[in-house]
Amino acid sequence: MKRALVLADGLRIQYRVLRCASECFDEVFVLGTKNAQLLKFSRFCERFLSYTGNFSLLSAHDLTVIGRICRIHNIDMVLPSCSRTTRFLSIYGYDIGAPFFPVPRCDAFDALDDKWRFAGVCADLGLPVPLTRRFATLADLRRDPERDQLGFPLILKPTAMSGGCGVRRIDTAEELPTQVSYSPVLCQAYVPGEELSAFYLCRAGAITASFSYRRTFDRLEEIRTPAIDAHAARLIEHFRYDGVIGFDVRRRPNGEIAFIECNPRFWYHMDVAMLAGLNFVTLGCRLRNWQDNATAPDALDIRSPRRLCRNLLTPWRLNWAERAYLRYIIRDPAISAWAAFQSAIGRYRLAGGQLL
Repeated sequence: MKRALVLADGLRIQYRVLRCASECFDEVFVLGTKNAQLLKFSRFCERFLSYTGNFSLLSAHDLTVIGRICRIHNIDMVLPSCSRTTRFLSIYGYDIGAPFFPVPRCDAFDALDDKWRFAGVCADLGLPVPLTRRFATLADLRRDPERDQLGFPLILKPTAMSGGCGVRRIDTAEELPTQVSYSPVLCQAYVPGEELSAFYLCRAGAITASFSYRRTFDRLEEIRTPAIDAHAARLIEHFRYDGVIGFDVRRRPNGEIAFIECNPRFWYHMDVAMLAGLNFVTLGCRLRNWQDNATAPDALDIRSPRRLCRNLLTPWRLNWAERAYLRYIIRDPAISAWAAFQSAIGRYRLAGGQLL
């Protein structure tokens, strides 16, 4: 009986980690904060253990509690699920007393998780990155005489939030807001074209598995972009990176690429990679034994759930990946029903098949 413990400080990415872990462990426990409580209703959660601590501000008592949970439940692997829990394991993983999923060193994580520092890393390593400026406040941006060097449109974003929170496109100087809910403010030149994502599983700076895709409003399609892989490999080797890392990339109509952000952690669409045969949780756990790379059986092309539902009465129009994705949704009815409710109240984003 193999057991995993997922450290959860939220719901959206954490649910994907839970589903991927359920494919390679007999039982998956969740140690979660109040923001993760809905995970207890998933049929794939063996037991939800409430955590009243803070993964970002750990005390000695918290570490003792987590270690005791691992011993009581005979946990074979502790899994992170977001930025906070990944950084937590990078600092305290060896103090828990149980095996944990590969994660980067804390200094590497901090350099890559911060959008401003990541832009500097790209510049130092010669990776293509848009012109980026950092301002202490929005007022500093509005009165900066060199602001126009960035041109319009431009992108405003926070340096540390995830999930697109706070990101805003500004087309003219008149559209600059008078205030934002974060500081400092990152200002980045807009790169026209399409958005690509590339994720890698790494061991000591070597890539062992990869999954890249293009996401639009109504579908997700697997792609291969050698230029992105080559640049990513140099950065990964530079940090002798361990664990999962991903990049948001823009590709211009002429084919030029620009690295926008880095995600040194699990990511939202990791469950789609699992359907293609690349379960990053399984592969990461195997890294302890340094096993061979895995490859996806076929290229993915999945429409959003709403568009898939329109074809339920004509299943012969669905490809293998879409049929697998529908089975994936149906297997967890409680969470799928919650996602349907979110859709009904207008909070459901149709981007490559998002559930939550």
